[in-house]
Amino acid sequence: MRVESPDYRELIGALFADEFADGAVDLEALRSIHAGEFGTWLTALDRSGLFGKEALATVAEQWRRDPRILLDALLADADDVTRRRWLMAWSSLDRQEPLGQIG
Repeated sequence: MRVESPDYRELIGALFADEFADGAVDLEALRSIHAGEFGTWLTALDRSGLFGKEALATVAEQWRRDPRILLDALLADADDVTRRRWLMAWSSLDRQEPLGQIG
């Protein structure tokens, strides 16, 4: 029997909801997530006191397998325009195209 890992997306989304309040795409943050650099995000989760070491390890492993999981959690409460901006920028990173015109 396969045991599913807990899904912390809603809680993570709530913790970071104000990161997207202005709707602008932070290209540095997006590039780091896309590249699998999650240190800042994991530190913030750890400092929140809401996640134990095992939960943090689970979240980190989920993000390593698929960085888009973090992006989706971060965009959970974003408005449609913000969500489209970030997803368009993410798609550009997948295609290795310049992002100078996005945002």
